[in-house]
Amino acid sequence: MSLLEDHSASFIVRIWRERGEGQAVSQEWRGSIEHVQSGRRSFFRDLSAIASFMKPHLEQLGIEAPLRFWDLMTPELFDAADDAAPPRAAEPVPAPAARNGRRKR
Repeated sequence: MSLLEDHSASFIVRIWRERGEGQAVSQEWRGSIEHVQSGRRSFFRDLSAIASFMKPHLEQLGIEAPLRFWDLMTPELFDAADDAAPPRAAEPVPAPAARNGRRKR
């Protein structure tokens, strides 16, 4: 395992809406979170479950709690993202010249 893998945790979060039976039943948002390194997975209905799931994995890395993680991020990182130039709009691509269906000989 590389040094980076020893000091990082990866998570996959999936969120979806479950459709109820009939229109009287409201649709519920559900989700799952998976710790990539261990393969451990949990399902949730409340987003706060994400932080609860991540907490022990982040504590193993020396991060006190998920909320503390965001405090540890340097403001420069966020400032750089805010100062980045907005993406340029794609330039239109000219359409190919029309052909009359005949081949050149």
